[in-house]
Amino acid sequence: MLKLLKAQFLRTLSGLVETPVVRESLYHSMRDLFTQPRATSLRGLRPHPVPSAYRAPGSPQQARASVSPIFITARFRSGSTFLWQLFRKIDAITCYYEPLNERRWFMENDAYKVDDTHLGVGDYRREYQGMADLEKVFDMNWPFRYLYMDATHHDPKLVAYIDALIERAQGRAVLQFNRVDFRLQWLKAQYPAAKILHLYRDPREQWMSIMGKGGGIGLSFRYHDKQLWGKDDFYTLQWANDLRHVFPILEPAERHPYEVHYLLWRLSYSFGKSFSDASIGYEDLVANFEDVLSGVLPQLGIHNADLAELAKLNQGRVKSRWKEYAPEDWFAEIESRCDRQIEAFFSALTPEK
Repeated sequence: MLKLLKAQFLRTLSGLVETPVVRESLYHSMRDLFTQPRATSLRGLRPHPVPSAYRAPGSPQQARASVSPIFITARFRSGSTFLWQLFRKIDAITCYYEPLNERRWFMENDAYKVDDTHLGVGDYRREYQGMADLEKVFDMNWPFRYLYMDATHHDPKLVAYIDALIERAQGRAVLQFNRVDFRLQWLKAQYPAAKILHLYRDPREQWMSIMGKGGGIGLSFRYHDKQLWGKDDFYTLQWANDLRHVFPILEPAERHPYEVHYLLWRLSYSFGKSFSDASIGYEDLVANFEDVLSGVLPQLGIHNADLAELAKLNQGRVKSRWKEYAPEDWFAEIESRCDRQIEAFFSALTPEK
């Protein structure tokens, strides 16, 4: 009887898997397992132009208009809200706050509270007013899944969403992202005229800021196998679970959350330094405000900023709160181990000749 039931179950399951509805559902729920870039096998291929005989005389080539927005890329709790405030105050610029945030700032009836650590911020959504129609294209996968996108990825909805923000901006559009550090190659491919500004922060102090948002995580805490969520670690585990399909070193099992945080930081820092037009440290920005901005803004094509006026927003301080969490040796041992893993990973990608 048991064998008969098992055989019937397997036949039913096999039939369901073959149906278009189930196959489509499985694809969308698990495509991060099966659609990672494999473009290395296409290196000999070139997009040869279409013969002129196949085009109507005088018909223009289809091409997207060249745009020159600024994209800010930064990790969570790195001072990116402060940077957003600065650009928000510059004339002829519309600076959008976290366009890929799951709260969807264009939702006019969505209640939210301003983070009390964001000094001087009264709202996040002023620039999004009148854009409720963007709900039609916004994809709730963007904040949490498919966080890695190289130049070969295809996401026309994300292009349409970013295009809409750029086109509706009063003046030049600046988009302050916390979720594109592993999508920078894709952004550069889609918007070659754009400028990318990378902001980073001391990973230990960034960790302390994360801890301040999520409560205490003990030094002996470890992620365990089959643990879906850890303590509130400000997306650390969610990001590792999504990105480990591309970067196996991010596997979180049996690791302290700071170890996963540091690996994400190192990878993010490498992406930012590799693909941005300008890169600045938060500590340097708050300690040497006018020197840093006077150097970076011209690189982005901004020449009209009143630095003395912007300096009034600078309430940041360089701190060393990490010493209250763990000894230097505890941090150094984890960071050294992660550094070795990072070096081994990238060495395997580009073997010595």
